[in-house]
Amino acid sequence: MALNNRDISILNHIIQHCDAIFSSVKRFGDFSALTNDIDYFNSVCMSLLQIGELANHLSVEFQTTYTEVPWRNIIGLRNVVVHSYGHLDVNTVWATLQEDIPSLYRYCRSILK
Repeated sequence: MALNNRDISILNHIIQHCDAIFSSVKRFGDFSALTNDIDYFNSVCMSLLQIGELANHLSVEFQTTYTEVPWRNIIGLRNVVVHSYGHLDVNTVWATLQEDIPSLYRYCRSILK
């Protein structure tokens, strides 16, 4: 499948939000800091929200071709962030930052190569 310009743009924006998360983790620190610093928590949650919003705008053809990441789950996390913001589980957010974001970043970059 040849990527369309819109999907390419969206992938680039997803990569930028992954970079923002990496930067926040580097700046603010570990799990303990995430649980105690509302600015850190808000920063990464905003990027997660944006990634989910962007994923929702990827073409259906793209989402059904590039299936190594669960696009529907990424979009679902956006909905959780938006509708349950005050009740987000910090353990889930931390696991997402540590496990899912690096994989998403690598996958998006590999698609664009």
